[in-house]
Amino acid sequence: MKHSYRLDYTSLAEILGQRGLVEPQRLKLALQSSLSGPIPFPELLVGEGLIGDWELSRVVCDLFGLPFLPVDLYQPSKDALEGLDQEFLRTHRLVPLSRHKRLLTVCMPALVPADVLAQLALSTDLQVMPVVGSVETNNRWLAEHLAAPTAAEGGGDWNKIFDAGDAAVLFNLDPENPEQMPGDSQLLPPDSFLQNPDLDDPDQTGSSQDAA
Repeated sequence: MKHSYRLDYTSLAEILGQRGLVEPQRLKLALQSSLSGPIPFPELLVGEGLIGDWELSRVVCDLFGLPFLPVDLYQPSKDALEGLDQEFLRTHRLVPLSRHKRLLTVCMPALVPADVLAQLALSTDLQVMPVVGSVETNNRWLAEHLAAPTAAEGGGDWNKIFDAGDAAVLFNLDPENPEQMPGDSQLLPPDSFLQNPDLDDPDQTGSSQDAA
């Protein structure tokens, strides 16, 4: 059956909760922390031991219908990095795998949101094709191949201002509903599994995502 979930952390959190893979309250806390801080949601899940690295990647592949191609199985090409913002790659734990004409294949640390991929496409004028990797293998590759910036180079600046409208066009997002911070009443829908773990109809989440 074809899934129609958005490529975002909330969709992933919903499914992890529905499948009983992570306790709902800990999921909600991890999701809120990722939206207010520099550590991505998948890295928080794995780092806190809430789910195994490979199990998380398996769920992402199943949920979004994406191929699994971690960097330890596919050696990234050297020219894939050319012209890319290395700070952006480090911030979002993205590893560029290959470049063929105007198609850039990037390995995600399990998952990055669609607006991040849209910003990469906008900044490079390339078509971006994501594949699923793992948190640990991406972080290891980045540590080995991309030197951390110094303070003088702006290495402490984690925050980026994104063009939500352009990202919406590229990845079919809703431009009227930009990324929201913890505490916003619309961070999770009222019928969200994370708001009400007693929901016993997982299709409700899919319907809410479809409506978006």
